[in-house]
Amino acid sequence: MRKAIPRIKEFPDDGRIWRVDWFGGVERNHMVPTEPKIQLIISPLLDGVTDYAASSAVNHEERRTISIGVGQLPLVTIGSLWLNRRCLVETAGKDKIFHNLAISPDTVRLVKSDAKVDGHPLILKRFHQIGPGLAANCLAIKWRDDPYGIIVPVAEIIRFYYATSTDLAKATFAGDFRHDLGSIVNPAECGFNEQEKRCLLKLRKEFADADAWIIGRILNNQEAFEGATLIHDSMIKEAVQNKPLLYPEAAFPFIGSTNLRARVKPMRTPDDSDWRYIVFALEHCTGPFPFNAITCDRDNSNLRPEKGEDDLPDDQKKPAFPTKPDSGKNMTYGELQSDNEPSNNMQSAVITLPEDRFGALSSMELEKPEKEMCHYISTDAVRPLALPTDVLGTGDGTYSDNGVTPTMVETERVRQTPLPVSFENFEAMIRYLDELPGYQARVRPIKDSIAHIPLTKPRWTRQWSYLDSGHKIKRAVVIADIIHKQKTYSLIEFQWREGEAFKLALMSLPSGVRLSDELINKLLYILAKKNGRWENAKPLPADIRLATLKHTWPCIGAYADAVTSKIITGI
Repeated sequence: MRKAIPRIKEFPDDGRIWRVDWFGGVERNHMVPTEPKIQLIISPLLDGVTDYAASSAVNHEERRTISIGVGQLPLVTIGSLWLNRRCLVETAGKDKIFHNLAISPDTVRLVKSDAKVDGHPLILKRFHQIGPGLAANCLAIKWRDDPYGIIVPVAEIIRFYYATSTDLAKATFAGDFRHDLGSIVNPAECGFNEQEKRCLLKLRKEFADADAWIIGRILNNQEAFEGATLIHDSMIKEAVQNKPLLYPEAAFPFIGSTNLRARVKPMRTPDDSDWRYIVFALEHCTGPFPFNAITCDRDNSNLRPEKGEDDLPDDQKKPAFPTKPDSGKNMTYGELQSDNEPSNNMQSAVITLPEDRFGALSSMELEKPEKEMCHYISTDAVRPLALPTDVLGTGDGTYSDNGVTPTMVETERVRQTPLPVSFENFEAMIRYLDELPGYQARVRPIKDSIAHIPLTKPRWTRQWSYLDSGHKIKRAVVIADIIHKQKTYSLIEFQWREGEAFKLALMSLPSGVRLSDELINKLLYILAKKNGRWENAKPLPADIRLATLKHTWPCIGAYADAVTSKIITGI
């Protein structure tokens, strides 16, 4: 995902890596009145650090605050790393799943980042320093009898559940769901079929199909509506007090149980008796949606009826909203800025982010209504559209000719690719291991950089990295992270061809911190150069410790025993 993000001008361009530490307040943007700004608290990483989330990983003396348009919020998370204004693949924090997490008014409370709990700061400075973001709001969630077991910044709640696109971000911060619903949907043509539990939407042309899931949730669930409208309503309350910075409130868009996957920073409780978790970024939520099906139409839809003979002749149709021609230019080479409104005289650009964030949508498809007759036809643009420039903006725009390309971020819902059948025993063993006392184990989420063995030669060349060179099918990879006695171990398996025999790799760093995706990508490249033989890949970078295991176990329990034996005896 991160490779698709353009540069953001407000980040430093000084050859150093900068970490986003926290979200600050929201402020009016006098240069771009159509789009307020949100503050980001950032700090430079020190050279040679391996645990990017550590408080000691950054230079706190050089911490600074930057502000970006809220339409860019979908692109930025706490813990993201930026080099020369560009987002890196690697991030700070550890992946963790909170199983059967209860979300309700009894388990969730609103607190300030600088709140005191039993005389101690909510966020201990020795674990994470926030800087100017102390006044920001957080949601504290009860976890394992600790009312403050999970701490989620409100801005992250907004980013993940409500501001999933540029258009939705601007709509929620502007309060459009309460005060200007007609700018989002045609309310007269929206509804809910209780019998089918089907959401019916008529979207305005500005909103993408992927926005329909979020809009439908907000319009058909009281908790979601209150959570979305609270963002703007809470800022209005602060604005009447003439505060220059506004710190929005928000709430979860559902009540119930969820499995919540997040990138977190573990933090000891003040008495060192247990762990709390600061959420840097939410990644996946299985919380319920209010509908089981959704039908989405839009203004001036040019969908044709299934039976073509029933359709109007093209010369009797009205022109639909013009489609925007493809410029052929990769917008990831552009640069987002927040000081100038974009020009509506120019062709707009779209940044598409593949997402798989809501488990409740895994079996749903966005349906289009069947039409007896189509009254519209696609046309070319009604005005000449210039090719976009490398200067991008996410404001609503004006009809000036300032050379700023109108830009929007949209999410594209994709399903998580299932692991190959050959990895079933691997998954079963990890589930078994996770139930053992003293162990936490889970399969690492699939990401582009670690999903397959990297190619070591041009893609048209036969090579070991391909499971099938003829069809250019790369070998899939599965990775599990195992935590034991506060140290993280990574178990790596990859696909074989019939007749091949390879070993699993169990790895750890001397410090015990989790191997990053970036480092594992390097290891997989080394492995590919050695044709899958880990024993030939030594010495490994970063003083990685390596143990290999043969596939000789007769059952899942024996498989787990072999792994734990390597961990206990040291690798």
